[in-house]
Amino acid sequence: MEKNNGWIKIIIVVALIAIGFFVFYKFSKPRTEIAPINIEKRIVETTGGADFTDGLEKPTLVRTFEPDEFGEGVVEVATFSYDIDGDGRPDKISRARRETGTAHFQYIYKIELNNGEKMVDITPKDFFTVEGAECAHQKIQFSFKPDFSITKISRPMGEDWNTPTQSTKTVYTLWNNKLHIAETSEYKTVCDVAELF
Repeated sequence: MEKNNGWIKIIIVVALIAIGFFVFYKFSKPRTEIAPINIEKRIVETTGGADFTDGLEKPTLVRTFEPDEFGEGVVEVATFSYDIDGDGRPDKISRARRETGTAHFQYIYKIELNNGEKMVDITPKDFFTVEGAECAHQKIQFSFKPDFSITKISRPMGEDWNTPTQSTKTVYTLWNNKLHIAETSEYKTVCDVAELF
């Protein structure tokens, strides 16, 4: 009887070790997380301005999710670490991709300064893109050299989504721990504002 108890203890120990390895590898995956929802993912990429980049590189964390049954919702959130105010502390920029269930989508940005105690949201109003299969109505680009600045180019809707309209260029700079509009100017008439960067 004691021999059987010994084998049972060995089997239990081996099972616990196996469970420990499983849990360790399950939770030590790379920094990409995928929400386990079995709904068809519908992401439509814009075709215009193929060379455009928003200036954000090497995310520290990327989380992906499935849209709802209508193809709507946030499907990706990328987080970037930059010292945008030059104080030696890492600040944070987040970029969330939101699907609308149509050929249009948005990137929504959030900018946070690290004041040493907490992250402070300094995101300007209406800080998101407005994009479609053919044309983008609003795009945002970050620049880190020589100083931190952000350029937003937007245009109003015309008779339809793809009708060119006059764009407006707005440049934001960081001053006194806040983003301020440094320049606003009327710009070219286009369909896809990504062509203007």
